[in-house]
Amino acid sequence: MRHELIICTRNRADDLRQCLESVAAQSRLPDRVIVVDSSDTDATRRVVDDFRSGSGLAVTFASGPARKTVQMNAALKLLDTATDIVHFTDDDVVLDREYLAEILATFDAHPECGGVGGRIADLPPRRAKGLVRRVRRAFLLDSARQGALLPSGMNTMCRTGSGPYRVDWLSGCSMSYRRRAIDSVRFDETRARAGSGMDLDFSARVAARTQLIWTPRAFLNHSASDIERDDELLVRRRVVRSRWRLARIGVGPVNRPAVLFAVMGDTLMLLAMTVVFRSRTHLRQAIANGVGVIEAVRGVPV
Repeated sequence: MRHELIICTRNRADDLRQCLESVAAQSRLPDRVIVVDSSDTDATRRVVDDFRSGSGLAVTFASGPARKTVQMNAALKLLDTATDIVHFTDDDVVLDREYLAEILATFDAHPECGGVGGRIADLPPRRAKGLVRRVRRAFLLDSARQGALLPSGMNTMCRTGSGPYRVDWLSGCSMSYRRRAIDSVRFDETRARAGSGMDLDFSARVAARTQLIWTPRAFLNHSASDIERDDELLVRRRVVRSRWRLARIGVGPVNRPAVLFAVMGDTLMLLAMTVVFRSRTHLRQAIANGVGVIEAVRGVPV
């Protein structure tokens, strides 16, 4: 089973070095690593050159624009025609030694599935509990089911499980696909910069045609580098626009009334916290929600 690994990166040479070191340590090495870079300097190229010479792995390095979805699609064009499985991970990830082996074993054990994702071992703990959690679920902001895509466009993370199970979407830092399952699927190039929501959009469209499986046995650590990340309020606006776009193009169960209902619920909760905690931060977040809705309705790209 030929498998290749794709990493898209921008100005994170040190993070990428750690990621590539974990790739070289895999018990089941990829047949090739494809790195698409949009950095402002040649530091990343030097890291990739060092990795190529030190690991002995086949490596393809390509330059692309500072738009991650364009980079991802460019990487797909570079795949060998004989490749069966394509893995995607982020440049700020460190893979467990058995990560790729466990992903491939899951494909073998589930021949009907078209995609597999693994466990992000260092996810922050869930904060919502009790009444707050119930209110969030009532507003379609959360679900008891892990790996769910809700009509509001909200998606729940997979955190626990004794074995593999079916999910609605895969996280961008840990998603692998059978080549045949994604031959006619491409990343949404209307999404700017880091491509907010692109993994949800892409994987949910794949899920419409085949099964996606999450396995706790393949795991990684995701440091979530703060380099090349938008500020929290801009991210919040982009998330609202992303969910609206999912509804507009008909991805999974996502629909516009549910998106608006969830944003309204989240905004009401933020305003309540503004009053209770006298918090300007929560007020700014509530305002960002409203701005995100206005931008979405006006057709501002994600």
